[in-house]
Amino acid sequence: MVTKLYKLKKTGIFDYVFVRVTAVIQAVYFSVITFYWLVNKDFNYKQLTSFFDILLIEIFTIVVAFSIAYHSLQGIWNIATDYLTQAQIGVSAKVLRPAVLVFSWIQALGLIVCSFYILG
Repeated sequence: MVTKLYKLKKTGIFDYVFVRVTAVIQAVYFSVITFYWLVNKDFNYKQLTSFFDILLIEIFTIVVAFSIAYHSLQGIWNIATDYLTQAQIGVSAKVLRPAVLVFSWIQALGLIVCSFYILG
């Protein structure tokens, strides 16, 4: 099991660990932003833009965008495969499940593209 994880093969254990890693990345990112906000009581636009102009924060923002995209795609995929089945909702599952997954991919790609555009 651990050997497959080290080889980065697409397995259930890889998905499980990587979803947890993305959650930690997101938690650290939003903790840094919250700490910055709490330290600077008189918060204004100029301070915010100067904070996000720091190269490390820009890179961290892109990493978090990919992290959110992967995390949400895995969650939606799990929900779609578990609950959008023919046994649960009938024949409409054949159309609804792919539609939900495609919409989820569009949102994830949109998040990443917008992140690059905003930081651009």
